Amino acid sequence: MRITPVAFAFVLAAPLVLAACGERPEGESADDFAARVNGGAAPAEEGVASEAKKQPDGPRDPSLPRVAADGRKALQQAATYTQPNADGSADSLAIRQDGTYTLVEDGRTTTGEWQWLPDGKRLRLEGLVRQPIVLVADGALYRMQNENVPFDDVTPDRAYRLAQ
Repeated sequence: MRITPVAFAFVLAAPLVLAACGERPEGESADDFAARVNGGAAPAEEGVASEAKKQPDGPRDPSLPRVAADGRKALQQAATYTQPNADGSADSLAIRQDGTYTLVEDGRTTTGEWQWLPDGKRLRLEGLVRQPIVLVADGALYRMQNENVPFDDVTPDRAYRLAQ
């Protein structure tokens, strides 16, 4: 049996294609996204902070809190943000000044460290795979899958509001 050059190339390329399709639950980085959108070019010198200024300042749903103009000032680090569940329980997220967080989700508690992203509006919860980015709003926090989710793409199911 004779293998054509096209079939041979396909056989060689198939494992590489499959490997490239592997799961990246953390999402692509901001640099990867910028390179992909800009046709392979590096991100502009303006940086991530300038890109955040171009983002919408609030959710599409007007009943949800708007994105804070300065996340560092709006974040209540001595408070707990909560999200009610359908069963009457609540999930919670506490961000502390010592650089740690506590997330209670579906009855499980996760603790870890967090850090600000360069734009000063979002922070990353280290050690989380699902929704590791937190966007700071006025009186609320929005959990986001990765750094490339637009600021107006927030929904009530991802909103943690200040506990009253």
